[in-house]
Amino acid sequence: MKKFLNSLISDLKKIIVGYGFIASIIVVFLLCFTSVIYQDNFTGKEYTVIEIITSKRNFINVEFSAQSILYISVSPYITIFLPILSSIPFVTTLCAERAGGNIRFIITRTGKTVYYISKFLSALLSGMLSVMLGFVLYSIAICISFECNIKVSELIKMYIGMAFYGAVSVLPALLLSAFIKNKYVVCCFPFIFMHFYYTIIAKIQDYLFSENMGSTVVKMGFLFPDMLKNILLDYNNVEKLHEYTVIYYSLLTIFTFIGFVVIMNRRFDYGQ
Repeated sequence: MKKFLNSLISDLKKIIVGYGFIASIIVVFLLCFTSVIYQDNFTGKEYTVIEIITSKRNFINVEFSAQSILYISVSPYITIFLPILSSIPFVTTLCAERAGGNIRFIITRTGKTVYYISKFLSALLSGMLSVMLGFVLYSIAICISFECNIKVSELIKMYIGMAFYGAVSVLPALLLSAFIKNKYVVCCFPFIFMHFYYTIIAKIQDYLFSENMGSTVVKMGFLFPDMLKNILLDYNNVEKLHEYTVIYYSLLTIFTFIGFVVIMNRRFDYGQ
């Protein structure tokens, strides 16, 4: 256990002090401001958070609260780019170890099992922290800019939800890093994959809507990772979506870990 904790702490230190970790936090913070929070009923024009903040005088007849804004603040850009942003901190470190051959020396010192579990958990934790801290900074800015009527308990639940969101977003890159050494490929391929993933789900939902199967479309909500943001809140928990979401992403995490270990075990440069 002591060897495992030392390995995990060492991995997290390498990740957190890197520029990639800081950059991820900043970009997540900025992308949150691109969330659409208001639509003009007459023109149909949608307004983002940053547009509302920079032109408040144009919305004097519209009431905005920190609670409502934070609840719906998941920008489409965050959904698309989060697999890249959440994985940059750990991918940079892991790919450098593999490309430089340091992996065999580390495995010699820690053992394969400790190495695999440490890398997996450090990847999840770094994704959780970078995304959550970016959202924490965003929530502070929102509470300063708008009426802050949100309970601390609800805010904490959102933070935890964003942490889960960040952890899940890391999974595609984590699996790829088991057999690809190029950090740019590892970071960018999940972006392409998630784009096709969301496109396919959207087309399936459009078809179901055309067939008057709206209830099925609602049940499919758990397939979107952004559902995790409000997983601990009571809002919109229809059709047991929260339960389905927990089960789906728990299984996805388990299968990713198994795949990561199996692929890494096929390597021959263990140093043993």
